[in-house]
Amino acid sequence: MRKAPKYLLVGRNQLNLLRHAFLFYSRIPIGKVDYSDENLIKAFRYFPLVGIVVGGISALVYVLSDLVLPQYVSILFGIIAGVVMTGALHEDGLSDFFDAFGGAHDKEKALEIMKDSHIGAYGVLSLIMIFLTKYSLLLSIPSTYIPWIFIASGASARLMSIITSRLSTYARNENQRSKSLHLRIGIDNVTTAIATLFAIAPLALLPWQVSAVAVPIYTIILFVMKWYTERRIGGYTGDTLGALEQFCEVAFYLSASVTLGIFP
Repeated sequence: MRKAPKYLLVGRNQLNLLRHAFLFYSRIPIGKVDYSDENLIKAFRYFPLVGIVVGGISALVYVLSDLVLPQYVSILFGIIAGVVMTGALHEDGLSDFFDAFGGAHDKEKALEIMKDSHIGAYGVLSLIMIFLTKYSLLLSIPSTYIPWIFIASGASARLMSIITSRLSTYARNENQRSKSLHLRIGIDNVTTAIATLFAIAPLALLPWQVSAVAVPIYTIILFVMKWYTERRIGGYTGDTLGALEQFCEVAFYLSASVTLGIFP
């Protein structure tokens, strides 16, 4: 029996990784996968692509809604569409992050809180603040740019999670049960390079000034989060990466609001 050509095997492997990315980082149906922790960590290369697709769905919902509804309603629907498509994955991380770090907890208590499925006062307040901030910033941006901002922010913000995984260490030990333990494996250079390409490509949809402002802010947020989480719990978790992604999305909206107001 003849072996399948090498390019076909490579293609099948990449398709499997792509399915991993959509299955675990979105609620978009993508079929079965040949699961392993190693495959899931390699699937990070398509994490920004998931952001492009989720952002594209938000953009489509916004554009279609804007045909018949006021802009302030269309923006709300676009935001909701993104949350639905990810199953509130990153928002869940944000709320857990604030619940865990909002009090003066030690490392073990903070990690325990982030595993808890219940949401506390800090978590609720963080979600209210993040949604109001996103909504207000999008409302301040010219309507023609909003679809592209959904796409570009979703892709580029996710790259920050990957970079953090490269620069920092995973906070939980092997004996602590967690859905994010695959992060211990580490992300290779190929995965980082592919993810970077998917993350920066959508930036071309917007004036260059947006990226010129957003990238430095991303960098500041990344290193502040890295320093803070390493000081508090010794590194990152899946929840802190989710919070980082949300902070960076807001940073992108803020960058767009400021620059497009000056350079329309």
